[in-house]
Amino acid sequence: MRERGLTGRAIWAPLAAAVLSGLVIGALARLLMRGIKLAIGGTTDISPAGTAIIIVAFGVLALPAAVTATARPVIMHVGRWVTALVTGLQTARTGLGDAKTILLADDGQLATISMLIVAFAAIVVAHGRVAQYLTRRFRALPAARAEALGAPDARPA
Repeated sequence: MRERGLTGRAIWAPLAAAVLSGLVIGALARLLMRGIKLAIGGTTDISPAGTAIIIVAFGVLALPAAVTATARPVIMHVGRWVTALVTGLQTARTGLGDAKTILLADDGQLATISMLIVAFAAIVVAHGRVAQYLTRRFRALPAARAEALGAPDARPA
């Protein structure tokens, strides 16, 4: 019974961590995207469907880091940087639609836009670290009380 609990935790911890990391980092990314739009004078409406897509995408992109959270240090770092690289490439590709607008922005807007872009890059790099931290925390959670006491399975055989 203990082995089943460890196996379940090994499977569900990275999935839960990726979902939670996607929720947190995706929401922050969405806010920064709106901040950049606001800084360049664009529309600042936030659609629920767009926000959901961003959160789901960030959750999926967190999987390499979450799955490698308890691996050897080299593999763990590779998983984290794969998440950062893929997330960065996807968000940069998406953000290039506004590149022309950003380049043509007034001088007074450039400092704000630059700070928002640096903040966006920081959360992309932190994305993998957050997923790995959450995975390790979820795997370290104590087992259910019945497992800790060694009680037999309550289900009929």
